[in-house]
Amino acid sequence: MSFEIKSFIAKNGERFSQLYSSDDPWPLFYPTAFLVRSVRQSCTPSTQKVYLDAIKRLLEWAANNKIDLEVHFQRHVFLRPHEIDSLARHINAARRGKQGNTINEGKGNTYVGYVAKYLNWLANEVITDSNRPEVQDLINTQHRWLIDKLTKDGSKSAKVQKLIKKHLSEKAREQLEALWSNPFVNVVRPTDRGSRLRTVVMLRILYETGMRRGELLSLKLKHLLESTGGEGPQLVIERNHGDSFDTRINQPVAKTEGRIVPISPTLEKQLTEYIAEHRADVSGVGFDDEDFIFVTHRSKRRQGKPISISNFGQAVAGLRDLFPALDTIHAHLLRHDWNYRFSEAAAKAKVPPEKEAELRRILMGWSIESDMPGHYNHRHLQEDASRLGRKVACDTERRAPPSTEILAEARKLALVVADAK
Repeated sequence: MSFEIKSFIAKNGERFSQLYSSDDPWPLFYPTAFLVRSVRQSCTPSTQKVYLDAIKRLLEWAANNKIDLEVHFQRHVFLRPHEIDSLARHINAARRGKQGNTINEGKGNTYVGYVAKYLNWLANEVITDSNRPEVQDLINTQHRWLIDKLTKDGSKSAKVQKLIKKHLSEKAREQLEALWSNPFVNVVRPTDRGSRLRTVVMLRILYETGMRRGELLSLKLKHLLESTGGEGPQLVIERNHGDSFDTRINQPVAKTEGRIVPISPTLEKQLTEYIAEHRADVSGVGFDDEDFIFVTHRSKRRQGKPISISNFGQAVAGLRDLFPALDTIHAHLLRHDWNYRFSEAAAKAKVPPEKEAELRRILMGWSIESDMPGHYNHRHLQEDASRLGRKVACDTERRAPPSTEILAEARKLALVVADAK
């Protein structure tokens, strides 16, 4: 027996997914009920799909081991430790590559956590006397055994340090800047010029604004605010879940708050050139405010339709193949790099830490509760502390008291730390 996830668009624009088995034309009852009653109201369509992917792995394992989970639970038969071990291995197994390869720890932990939540729900759903203390103990023990299979992550502090240090290599930056200046380099066929300019402009938007991939792919013609009356060009980012104008089943969405972000006049010129001279020539393209800026150029079935997440990935991969300096580039790396450059600009302008965090929060679309602005701001304190520590180390080599310069810098750093708190 095999299983398949199918995705759909409702009439109101809502995206949803269902899980099917190979021997039944109807969606599986319990996974569907779980999603509708326990997940749908609080999770995005993409997260719901991850839940189904995790449950799909669970059902594959159960089918391979001839275990009917509903019947087992109704009989008060729960998964034993060796079965939990086997299930965890199956959940974490990579579907591609060599046998024995595993998915990354973060994804594996997500799947295990979602499977544990589903099994807990399923047991309480099908057992008629699940409220009895001894039955609840059995359900909770199974849940605990599975949760114990979560891979222990490294410290949160180490993850934050790794996050805030991510940025482009100088070779990658130089290559991107060369593409800004000459987007058509190495383009042989004239018919490829439009798609090349589209991809270069998309990467430049990510570079200049730090917006997410889903926000980029959701940009519509109405979202370009051209420069006028002394006001520079800007792009509008809107929350767009369940957009009825979007024909993509796997809809790119804005995960953060809506906002308006500035772009450079040169990018505005290239974006306008793409829209007026290249996008306009694509068959089936729309010109209304609600039509998307970036479209598919050559595929007959999707020509003129908004570019999909996978096609955007393929376009970027094509640039990586042509320009080896871009071998590590991806959309989210450009978001990290924007924050890295923003930190440098804020330091050069001597922006106070609390104001820097607020400006960063606005431009990135983070909520007021988000810890992300503080994580990136902390990089300043680390670098200042490192410089001061190095001076102290060098000073002790001379076996002399701390210099007046070091003492003054230490007092300054203490004031910055106090302000940050």
